[in-house]
Amino acid sequence: MRRVGWTLVTALLGLAGAAVHLDAQRIAPRPEFRADVLGAAPYAVQVGGGVNLGAGYYQRVELDAAAGALRRNGALRGTGRADALMRLLLDPFGQQHWALSLAGGVSLRYEAGDKVRPYLTGVLDFEGPVNHGVRVAYQLGFGGGGRFGVVLRRTHTVWR
Repeated sequence: MRRVGWTLVTALLGLAGAAVHLDAQRIAPRPEFRADVLGAAPYAVQVGGGVNLGAGYYQRVELDAAAGALRRNGALRGTGRADALMRLLLDPFGQQHWALSLAGGVSLRYEAGDKVRPYLTGVLDFEGPVNHGVRVAYQLGFGGGGRFGVVLRRTHTVWR
């Protein structure tokens, strides 16, 4: 399983690198800040940041890292994760106030005292309208348990 996880991570990082060099790529990288609750029990709460890289009109490569804590056996333990996701946008030009996108990729999760574990990850992303150059998105997904996230993305008024 470990070999499969690292193979997937390598493939997704290769996609991210390719996205930056595409000639058709005209969508500038955009930062994002996030807060997430990850399950299953015990639930972890994490905050972090990342970047969205344009990989064409309808795709974004999302690279994120986050850190936080969970309570296990009455003690607080540190947690962290890194995600590499490819998002498919259903409204890339922002024609609707709210839009859906679908994402899939790999999440590497760590809990203090344990080893890094890779998980296949899937996410539904509901992104809202631009407000002062920022879009708010709500994410529901899976990958090592359920996940719920709130994301603030810097954005261009034309592109999601």
